[in-house]
Amino acid sequence: MDDKTRNDDDIRPLSPEEIKAIGEIEIGPSKHEIFLNAHYKKLMWGGIGLSVAAACIIAYFSHRNDHRNEASACAVQVFKATEPGAVASPSAYDAAALKALSEDYAGTPSAATAELLRALSLLGGDKKDEAMASLQQLSGDANPLIAARAQVAVASHLMQEGKDKESVAAWQKLVQMGDSPYTALGYVTLGDLAAAGGDKQAARGYYEQARTKCETSALVSAKTVEMRLLLLDVDAPRPVAPISAPAQDALNPFGDAPTAAPSAAPAADPFGLTTPAQPGEGPLGPVTPAL
Repeated sequence: MDDKTRNDDDIRPLSPEEIKAIGEIEIGPSKHEIFLNAHYKKLMWGGIGLSVAAACIIAYFSHRNDHRNEASACAVQVFKATEPGAVASPSAYDAAALKALSEDYAGTPSAATAELLRALSLLGGDKKDEAMASLQQLSGDANPLIAARAQVAVASHLMQEGKDKESVAAWQKLVQMGDSPYTALGYVTLGDLAAAGGDKQAARGYYEQARTKCETSALVSAKTVEMRLLLLDVDAPRPVAPISAPAQDALNPFGDAPTAAPSAAPAADPFGLTTPAQPGEGPLGPVTPAL
């Protein structure tokens, strides 16, 4: 059949459905269709699993927030906080209530704060070993402020106990923990310890680090660090033993009391003026009573 005998059906273009059908006959279904046909059940269960996991995550974070809010409400009562920033001395808190809070709401910021206050209150009593163990554990807390405060307490207690080497290591750990409100205090204390040990170069280095790395600290703004740098090259006055003063007399404060001269022997009394009179005698002879 030549071109002249072709009708309209012979020259009509193919529809998209026809083209797709011809393609499927020649090359088969596409790869993604084959994958979906083979794994549609897995994909369905995977979608269900992801939905359940998302719901569990949402429920977990909701429960955690509720748990933290409840711990915060309990902490307000235990800490006796009447206004923001009102913090009492650690010795004023109830140690039993702090322990209950830290145990019942473990893992919350309020529990960590309660444990810190409890350790600080025990540090001033007869349970120093328990307090130090708790403070050393809190020095690795996720909250950098709680960790830094616990480390300051550890370093200060070691210094008060006269353990200089352990104290220096504790203060060095504090400044290595990063920026905190206690970093400047750590550098200044390390400088003081170095100056007390006679290492003025090391002391100067610590003071300089406090001045350059902690510009907003009150120790820097109040010129405390600058005064230490100025006094670093000034030798401390040497104590002088007092001069022993001679014994002083109340009547003669300038020396020993003069030795009294021996009294001379009384001269003879030829007239009997100093001789006691005998009854019926006068100094010049017998006395006759006047009638």
